[in-house]
Amino acid sequence: MRYIKVDIISLFEVPNVFTPNGDGKNDVFTFNAVNMGQITITIFDRWGLKMFESTDTGNIRWDGKNKSGKTVTDGTYFYILTATGLDGVQYDKQGTISVFQ
Repeated sequence: MRYIKVDIISLFEVPNVFTPNGDGKNDVFTFNAVNMGQITITIFDRWGLKMFESTDTGNIRWDGKNKSGKTVTDGTYFYILTATGLDGVQYDKQGTISVFQ
């Protein structure tokens, strides 16, 4: 008897725009994440105020609301993200997200 081990390569892509306006299209900021373990993200506004923070496995979703539950205004937001693929690949990303209503 033979065993074949198949390693699935992790993939992690971060979009740069979303529109949390309730129209049912592109309302949530989420990633294209395949074969991912833990993901941690922090999102800040242009003044450095923390708008959203989450640590989870698999995928994270941000609905465009700040910590007090109000929808953020249109603009550019900044993220710091770390993630670990189930294949051991480490992802450390920083970038911007544009929010349009």
